[in-house]
Amino acid sequence: MKSRCPVCNKIIDKATRQDSRDGKFYPFCSNRCKLIDLGKWLDGNYRIPAVEDDKSGEDSAEQDARDKTKND
Repeated sequence: MKSRCPVCNKIIDKATRQDSRDGKFYPFCSNRCKLIDLGKWLDGNYRIPAVEDDKSGEDSAEQDARDKTKND
């Protein structure tokens, strides 16, 4: 089975995985690529964009206020 390193795009086959210290770096081809990826995570380069709906925030605040007055 062949795959590619997500950082450098090098082809990683079964033999390469075994050669890289028993697959210690998999899915990366080397410790270098593993550390590059870790650095990207720590720098915040991998993000999922969030779209906040202001209206839903107001609705939940209004609902909380109504619930509080009902309990009092």
